[in-house]
Amino acid sequence: MEPSISIIIASSGRVEKIRRLLESIYRTEGRDRIKPEIVIANNAGSETIAESVRSLTREFDGRDGVRCRQVREPLTGKSRAQNRAITEAQGSVLAFFDDDVEVAPDWLTVAVEFFRRKDFDAMQGPILVPPEMEANQEFLQAQQKYRTLSLVKYPSDLTEINTLTGANMAFRREVFPRIGLFNEALGPGRSGNSEDVEFAQRLIGDGGRIGYEPKAIVYHEVDWSRFTEKFFRLRHEQQGRSRFVYKKQSLASIIANLMRSMWSFGWYSLVGDVRKQYRAKGRYYHYRAMLQEKMKRATGSQG
Repeated sequence: MEPSISIIIASSGRVEKIRRLLESIYRTEGRDRIKPEIVIANNAGSETIAESVRSLTREFDGRDGVRCRQVREPLTGKSRAQNRAITEAQGSVLAFFDDDVEVAPDWLTVAVEFFRRKDFDAMQGPILVPPEMEANQEFLQAQQKYRTLSLVKYPSDLTEINTLTGANMAFRREVFPRIGLFNEALGPGRSGNSEDVEFAQRLIGDGGRIGYEPKAIVYHEVDWSRFTEKFFRLRHEQQGRSRFVYKKQSLASIIANLMRSMWSFGWYSLVGDVRKQYRAKGRYYHYRAMLQEKMKRATGSQG
């Protein structure tokens, strides 16, 4: 039997980004036959912006027979908003997109075929830059240095992986009753990120399988504000705080990794290897934030 698909888009209310994503979904092949359900997990910080999201969903609802609606989650947190949408969605397959991507025209038919023919619990699709950016040297140099745009492109002959990147992933509905929902302490609006990675770890730990489908492509917007020293630092600090939530690392391990990253940063700065220098710098911010969280918890427990 052909699976039914619910597409869940968690957003803090970036209306124009949601509009671009919806336009791309409504251009996908087979939408009039498959009739996906689209659920906007409306996590806007104000009711004014939330109403703009509601208006947008009303504008798209019913086009080509495709239902588009929103569920409101006023408490901040992407994971919380996604979890709210999961309880409301009707599909046998639940797909998740970030609001700053656009989908390839055949994404819908590829995803349906994947879950119809393959024995995986989850699907990860590629996350690419728009074709016009593939040869943009300014972007390529910035991404090589900072790596702050989360792109996914595995070899096309790779079929199974052990992690997830949340901008383009999908699950069979029965996964959620089996292993639970997304960790609401993680992700944008809370710790900052890693809700997808932690979920993948739970899924794999439960014996689940994640398939890679190279044809289920989305294109990620290139936001130039991500390629700055400030964003780089904040991103890695978020990663450190997030991993502190779900990883059991001792104080000695955190300090050892912090010292190793400082040594590596100094060495690669000396030899002029910029990519490895920034990798070490990111790890320094990561473990420094983890250490701060560890000390904060220790101080709190003593108080």
